[in-house]
Amino acid sequence: MGNIIKAVCQCGVESDEIYQAIGFRFYETGTRTEPAYCDSCGIVVGRDMSKSFSKCPQCRRKVKFYKEGVEENDVEKIPGLATDDYLDEKEQWHCPRCKRETLRFESLGLWD
Repeated sequence: MGNIIKAVCQCGVESDEIYQAIGFRFYETGTRTEPAYCDSCGIVVGRDMSKSFSKCPQCRRKVKFYKEGVEENDVEKIPGLATDDYLDEKEQWHCPRCKRETLRFESLGLWD
């Protein structure tokens, strides 16, 4: 189970819906989506954190995940990690467009 979130900043950045974490198909596909950003393009996207190199859909450069320091193998080792609420730890995050700590994540719902 995961969260449906959206990134929004006062500078005008607004992401599409991001289906964060894992769903029931995780054990078949191994896919875990987390919010990531590209400072070059100024966008926030959902990308598969289990890949060794997740690319920006616009410039194809490597994106940076908001959740730093989580190894892909830890996903199965730590119960609850996939649905943890690390995004609630801070109210404002790095915005890739204005480069300030003014981006926030809005909760739109849950998904399986």
